[in-house]
Amino acid sequence: MKIPKSDKDMVSVVAVLIIAYSAVCFSFFTFQRQMIYYPTSEVKVPGVAQATLDRGDVRIKVWILNPGKREALIYFGGNAENVAYNIDDFRVMFPERTAYLVNYRGYGGSSGSPSEEGFQSDALLTYDHFGKQHSSVSVMGRSIGGAVATHLATKRDIDKLLLVTPFDSAVNVGKKFYPIFPIDLILQERLDAAGMAPEITIPTLIVAAADDEIIPSESTENLVKAFTKTEVAFVSLSGGHNSVHLDPEYKSTITAFITSGE
Repeated sequence: MKIPKSDKDMVSVVAVLIIAYSAVCFSFFTFQRQMIYYPTSEVKVPGVAQATLDRGDVRIKVWILNPGKREALIYFGGNAENVAYNIDDFRVMFPERTAYLVNYRGYGGSSGSPSEEGFQSDALLTYDHFGKQHSSVSVMGRSIGGAVATHLATKRDIDKLLLVTPFDSAVNVGKKFYPIFPIDLILQERLDAAGMAPEITIPTLIVAAADDEIIPSESTENLVKAFTKTEVAFVSLSGGHNSVHLDPEYKSTITAFITSGE
């Protein structure tokens, strides 16, 4: 039986689409770290203390603000955020705390290549190196740093957890942006803050951006619901994902939470 030319053409089109779809999935899987992480360049900030934590395979650069204080705050920035640009604000916002601004591996003068496992390892290294110098340590994570901060809070003795424009997991955010692809099967970089949240028992504040154009509101809402062993304070401020810090109430909201109980 002879197959009509129109049917052959349809089969060819379907075959091409399947091949193209598979190629895109393969590219997502192979280059996911390059697609997820956006390392920043090193900047020089005269007069600001810094430390380099050398663990052999990588060297992590950490900015140190207000050194020598009894209590501490460790900050993990957002993707493509150079944490050095927070130096002036953090120095003023937390005058009675030593603040450590961590440059992820591959970011801001730290060596190595970005990865979820690497970020988590570097967070533990930072805490273990500096934590013993302080009576208490709080952690703050912005966006992708929220997953890093949450992980650290499940592994070490943390006083308070503060998350700014966080998401529940990279998988769920990916599904929102790429609904036709099997993101759950593709992504190895899970950044699953919601999966870790049930282990958290310490005071937690989540700050969302009312007009966040990157993190869907349901992603942040899912994360809030995932904290089952502590009551989460939730605040929504004006601005977008990268501009929420410009809201007039941003600094006072954060400082009030971190310094409460003093």
